[in-house]
Amino acid sequence: MHNKTKRIFIHLYFKIISYLFPAFAVYSAHKLFHYPINSKRKNRNALPLPTPTLFKISLYKNITLQGYRWGDATHPKVLLVHGWSTTSKSMTHFTDALLKANYQVISYDALRHGDSANSFSDLASWADSVRAVMKDIGSVECIIAHSFGGAAVTVASKLGLETKKLALIAPIHDITAVADDFAKRLGIPHDIVEKMRAYTWSHNKTHFEQYGKNWQDILDSPFHVPTLIYHDTQDKEIPIFHSEHLCQKWTWAELRPTTGLGHRTILDDDTVVNGVLQFIQSS
Repeated sequence: MHNKTKRIFIHLYFKIISYLFPAFAVYSAHKLFHYPINSKRKNRNALPLPTPTLFKISLYKNITLQGYRWGDATHPKVLLVHGWSTTSKSMTHFTDALLKANYQVISYDALRHGDSANSFSDLASWADSVRAVMKDIGSVECIIAHSFGGAAVTVASKLGLETKKLALIAPIHDITAVADDFAKRLGIPHDIVEKMRAYTWSHNKTHFEQYGKNWQDILDSPFHVPTLIYHDTQDKEIPIFHSEHLCQKWTWAELRPTTGLGHRTILDDDTVVNGVLQFIQSS
């Protein structure tokens, strides 16, 4: 999240630009919302891991993602999908536990994150990325996804995913609510956010419309595999109602609330990591 000084500057900027040049304010909001704050964010609680095997994943023409592979290639595969403004390094506790349990772990950096390039990143491109990785690596035992990565997996699942299970950690399920909350914190006028959503959709219309007709529809997926969700009751970035709403649609999903872990530390919690591992291993 932006610090206090940056938030004040952003608020003043949009107050002025929205009045003088509303169309440019919409473009500015689009750019602000779709460019990560720190695309190489480090996890201070990261565990040391073996050196991964690097590989490239073809996404679009002339655009590739940086992939990482750990473990014996003959072992069953688990895919990790990181969240916004983080990288695969945010999920080292899962990688460590899975390797010790004799799984092969595969992850990647999303567009404009970590060592994956490109000038832009949005929900449609993230969902496309999940599908591109799955096409490259084949079927997996489970996909573990965090935050915006959880939204990407949910959207991608509308077109099918070859996975036996899903484990979602603090997933986003109402992308509109996230944008509204983010804008409110930064003092961006609501009408600018509404127009920004329309601009974002039209900016990448072909890719969005393969998943649905609007922002709500793309997250309404009939995909049905055993699903485990962890979400902290005190998560200030992505409130737990996102997971509760998802569970209302995916009635087969199990929600296990935590308390006091927040949005990011939850990835480093032994109870959460071991719970997901046991879920993967269960028949």
